[in-house]
Amino acid sequence: MIHQLNYLAGLLSSDSVVAAMQPAMSRLALKLCEEMMTNKMIPTLVLAGLLTGCATTVTHTSLTDSTLLAQASSGALAISDGAVITDNDASFLSKIRLVEEAKSSLDLTYYIYADDQSSAVLSEALIAAARRGVKVRLLTDYQTNYKRLDMFTAMERRGNSGKGSLAVRFYNRPTRNIVKDAVYMTMGCGQAGAATKEACSADKMAAVEKLFADEQIEGVPAATINASNVNTGPSGLLLSGLYGRNANLMTLAIQQGQNIDPKAAGQAGKATPEQKESLKKLGKLYWQSRTAPVFQRVQANLGLLMAEQLYSSQIVPVKNELFSALPIDRKFSAEEKLDWDHITDFTHQKLLLADSSRVQLGGRNVENSYHMHPNPLIEKYVFMDTDLVATLTGDGGKVIADAFDGLWNFKRMVATLDEIRTHAPDDVLWNLEAYTTAENACTKLKPGAKHDACVNGKFKLAAMSLDQRVEAATQRMAQNAKAYKTAYAGTVQSSQHLAVDTSARLYYLENLPFDKRLPPASRVRLYGAQAGQEGDSGKHITEIWLQALSGICSKATVDQPQMVILHSAYFFPPANLASSLAALVDGKQDCSHVTVRVITNSLATTDLTPVNLLARHAIKAFAEVTGLQHGTSRAARFEYYEYQPPVGNHNLSLHSKVSLFGDQLIVGSANADVRSYMMDTNNAMLVNNAPKLVAAYRSFVDNILATPGRVKRENSYFVSTPRSTMIQEDLESLHATLKKYHMDKRLDAEQMKTLDSRFLGLLDAAYNLTRAAIDPNASEAARRDAQQKFNDLFQPI
Repeated sequence: MIHQLNYLAGLLSSDSVVAAMQPAMSRLALKLCEEMMTNKMIPTLVLAGLLTGCATTVTHTSLTDSTLLAQASSGALAISDGAVITDNDASFLSKIRLVEEAKSSLDLTYYIYADDQSSAVLSEALIAAARRGVKVRLLTDYQTNYKRLDMFTAMERRGNSGKGSLAVRFYNRPTRNIVKDAVYMTMGCGQAGAATKEACSADKMAAVEKLFADEQIEGVPAATINASNVNTGPSGLLLSGLYGRNANLMTLAIQQGQNIDPKAAGQAGKATPEQKESLKKLGKLYWQSRTAPVFQRVQANLGLLMAEQLYSSQIVPVKNELFSALPIDRKFSAEEKLDWDHITDFTHQKLLLADSSRVQLGGRNVENSYHMHPNPLIEKYVFMDTDLVATLTGDGGKVIADAFDGLWNFKRMVATLDEIRTHAPDDVLWNLEAYTTAENACTKLKPGAKHDACVNGKFKLAAMSLDQRVEAATQRMAQNAKAYKTAYAGTVQSSQHLAVDTSARLYYLENLPFDKRLPPASRVRLYGAQAGQEGDSGKHITEIWLQALSGICSKATVDQPQMVILHSAYFFPPANLASSLAALVDGKQDCSHVTVRVITNSLATTDLTPVNLLARHAIKAFAEVTGLQHGTSRAARFEYYEYQPPVGNHNLSLHSKVSLFGDQLIVGSANADVRSYMMDTNNAMLVNNAPKLVAAYRSFVDNILATPGRVKRENSYFVSTPRSTMIQEDLESLHATLKKYHMDKRLDAEQMKTLDSRFLGLLDAAYNLTRAAIDPNASEAARRDAQQKFNDLFQPI
């Protein structure tokens, strides 16, 4: 939950939010925002003005075979059998079965791949498959899984000790630009040869460019693919601290690289123990306030504000030293700015493909919460989710394997474990205590070669080696797998699947970071998507949604009414999608035989509170503009439902990502939110020509709606509740959450007032931009402009 608060705080630092709430901001809040906006490293909306000016008009048409083929990564795939799985145990056992029965290949992609009990069972099954001769490939997200680097190394070593192979790669590696900045920030002026402070920045940049000039990766110039494995030592520490989310390691990297003496700079002799601890964290704060992902920036700046107020005499020297480390005078290219803005782009895909013929995908990550029912082994949420499993006939699965290859071999964003251990090794991350001990033992030596040799020597003696850490990871995996089998496996019960008609035809869909129409060698990275150009921006799931909504009314008749169901963990749709939904219920076209049902989490069941807080005001705007059946007989019926917490189980949360458009069902990994549809890499399977499955799924949803207390219809709330009441409720929710995690104690009254002001401004932005994005009386250009601003602002959530 803390990272969610960090993200919500970080959003409050964006330019458009500041502009939207300036009239209501106090002078102090405005001054702080202005200071934050001077950051040249990562402007939050650097492309907003450019993108809105060049969006073109695209007319979305209803889904046909030709439009599906244009967006899908596969043709119409035939199956011999298939099922939609809504039970956690059944989904996990299905995955294990696919792995255990695989004969030649296993391709997997997951956003989260944990090291808990159920995950260990899957890991051991993959290792066993590799040992018996199967080629196993696992692609997982860099940001999310970096801390488990040793576990993945253990999997590779064990999996490669038999007849087959096992390889793991990470998605969204730090780009060459980011690695260069890490080198710059951990390089002292003396190292660059600068004679004066004024000349430091230019000389350091020259030294950095020289260092990177001739680098190649697998025979390809690194500059041509914007990737790098350069590691100067401190730069590797900095990246390890960044991806490992370790403040002390980032601080150590900057101090070590620049030979900053925190004791001297901070006048530690006059500082209290509390002040010393605050000074110790300054490196992280200054780093985050300028270079961190957007969701961390405001928290960092609030921390700096507090620190400077309390410890200004100690901080100023440190501040000056660290500021000299930053390339504040350097002009960044558009690509460099985009790299930083998109450092948190995820692979959000969930895929298991066995022997290029048996496939399972959906919303479930690899973690206990997705593969178990409530039990003592689960620490947080139990997620309700949905997967699809099918056996493909002919060579249909080869098309999905080829799509996997496209991501697996996309060197611009994907790194091997060996590469990661080169540019961001985790040795110090897991041995910080040993490093601190070594530093303390060498304090009498002045900074320099002798001091470094002393520290390195003592560190090697005390630290756990990679081999030791891999062995520990192996033992932990075995213990976790044993715990699952002894403490949980016996409780697993069989459950009913929703069978997929054998007449069905499947279309594999993806939101991608490149143009799949280009040959692999010609593909470049795409950053996000433009409203109106979703398909051309690689967001093919999004394009399919828009086309399906555009054509649903023309398919609906009195004899064949059409149903749209959006059954999604998070409902905070991109503004272009909200506009398409609004067109169904504003009465301007005949949608009288269409029903739209949205079923999502409430504030009481979600695991991402900020999403719901923001979404409430977008939905309020939607309700006001469309009227939600304001009397016209031409409007579609719109029903909005939220899950309620079951009695005695407050940690049960929806995680499904299922959509139904008439007779076409989509099961996948993409939420109905801005991030999934406009930013991250996602996948899904569209099921066509499966009337029995569609009927079964509609019945499944009807049963949920009919269960007393399970969901609550909230149409009347959003239509009749004044926004002022909603705002007051949301402020209370924010304060309750801050108090729950003791964050309220870190802010004084003035700082809390500033945070509240920014929070309100963000809610206003969600409301006002949604109104502008769907306004039927505005020009199309004005709506597109608002849609792009909305999407750019909220897509990192």
